[in-house]
Amino acid sequence: MAIIITQGVEYQQLLDDLRALIRHEMSLAKPLTEDSQQPVSDDLLTIKQAAELLDVCVATVHEHKRRGLLVYQKLGGRTYIKRSDVLAAGSREQRSQKPARARSG
Repeated sequence: MAIIITQGVEYQQLLDDLRALIRHEMSLAKPLTEDSQQPVSDDLLTIKQAAELLDVCVATVHEHKRRGLLVYQKLGGRTYIKRSDVLAAGSREQRSQKPARARSG
């Protein structure tokens, strides 16, 4: 490991040198490729998280799985669904609005 001697160096000069060094190292760093970047929409969600995202109960998510509307993965005995699949199912299966009940009284 290299030794840095800061004796006799002004504070501002040390900061400028460190910034230049960091910029140089960052320019040499290998940029992330598209393959290594996971899109946010491909996060795996649990059944409960998917239900909360769709604003439905857990049983509805299980029903969507059973009917093939949601593609799921089993990992270690647990069921996961991709966020993108949940959002796509949510846009396909829009909830119908019930008319408001007339208030009595």
